[in-house]
Amino acid sequence: MSAPISSDAPPTPPPSADGNSSADGRGPGGARRAALAVVSVLAVVALAAAVWFGYGWGRALLVDRSAAEARDAALSGAMQAAVNLNSVDANDVDLSIENMRSSITGDALRNDLAATEEDIRARVAETGTSMSAEVLFGTLTELNTDDDLGKALVVLAVRTQTPEYFVTNKVPVLVSLRKDGDVWKAETIEPLASVEMESGPVPGAPASDPGAQPAPGDSGAPEPGDSGAPEPGDSGAPAPGDTGAPAPEGEAGP
Repeated sequence: MSAPISSDAPPTPPPSADGNSSADGRGPGGARRAALAVVSVLAVVALAAAVWFGYGWGRALLVDRSAAEARDAALSGAMQAAVNLNSVDANDVDLSIENMRSSITGDALRNDLAATEEDIRARVAETGTSMSAEVLFGTLTELNTDDDLGKALVVLAVRTQTPEYFVTNKVPVLVSLRKDGDVWKAETIEPLASVEMESGPVPGAPASDPGAQPAPGDSGAPEPGDSGAPEPGDSGAPAPGDTGAPAPEGEAGP
């Protein structure tokens, strides 16, 4: 006869559903919990990395892009001012003067333009001389977005043309900028030494005395040290009765 089973013995734990015990944490249930813990840690690390790199990306997008846009706007303003201050259309002087005025700020250039506006009109009407400029190269040399100030070097091709002849010069100018509202404008402009690129008779113009051709190197553009806007008595356009060229041979100039 077998001995009776004591009622004080601990009960035997029921088997798991898959037939393996997980009481000691070493079964599949424990492995799942461990895997879940690892995944949770990795998720936290990934989240932290996303926040960090997202901050860097956001800063690049907002701050760096803002700085790039400021540089582009300042350079664009410098180039536009350089073109406008070296352009006079004999067929629309009013628009030319308005373009000059729209590109300048500060008392120096405004006073220069106000003092020479009527002289420009008179000389252009007398001689029919036009000036046009296009940008060959431009770069910012300084930019202070806190004070809204900057400087730029702009290289222009400036074409000065009478009814018979033309001359095109390469003219580098230094432009000091100040932001006026949302627009960067020229506060001062300093032309440097110019170099002649080409000259000759205007295609289709009636034949004329070659001695009336503009002198090489005389583009009608402001001289170095000039503010960029024509000075009183020196508008950049030839004086009345003067085409901007030497007098014909044997004849004294005015």
